[in-house]
Amino acid sequence: MELWQQIALAAIAVAVVFFFGPGAKRMAEESPSGTWQDWWTFIKIVAVVVLGIVLMILFLRG
Repeated sequence: MELWQQIALAAIAVAVVFFFGPGAKRMAEESPSGTWQDWWTFIKIVAVVVLGIVLMILFLRG
């Protein structure tokens, strides 16, 4: 990746943080807190997605 592309990518990343940061913070403060079961379900979903990605990488490599 060339230097100007790296600079543009960094500028976009900073802009996204400044654009979505305040709204995400306010949303997190005003949202109801999840129960233990909600977090466990979230962890299971994330684990399945990560496992799927790892399996795709392994199948495509070999």
